[in-house]
Amino acid sequence: MPKADLIAGVVLMVSGLALLFFIIPAQTEQDTGAAVPPDMLPQICALGITLLAAVLTLNALRGKTPDAKPPKASEWRAMVAVVVIILAGAALFQYIHPIVAGLFVTLATMLYMDERRWHLLLALPAALVVIVYLLFYEFLGTAIL
Repeated sequence: MPKADLIAGVVLMVSGLALLFFIIPAQTEQDTGAAVPPDMLPQICALGITLLAAVLTLNALRGKTPDAKPPKASEWRAMVAVVVIILAGAALFQYIHPIVAGLFVTLATMLYMDERRWHLLLALPAALVVIVYLLFYEFLGTAIL
């Protein structure tokens, strides 16, 4: 498996660097007048892909990659449940309000993962909504909608 991880890591790292330096700048308009540039999120994602690919490559070179095991049925159910929660959150975002969607996705995921400590169920979703508000409205000076 280390050889496949090494190849995948190198291919993903090259692809991420191509996205960062060539593809994203060529495909996004730079002077839109928006407070948040349209290439910011794609660049963040490409940077994440590149960094994770570098970690995968380094681990493959050092021989420290875990053995691949097929996913269990419970893991597939959990993945489907989280995807359904995110899709419901997207519908709430579009038809109700972004705050409701953020609270729903956070709370529903925490409850699905058996979190029952009430102080965390109150504090984490509230903190997430406040941080997103501060980031977009106060720090970046733009609106989510």
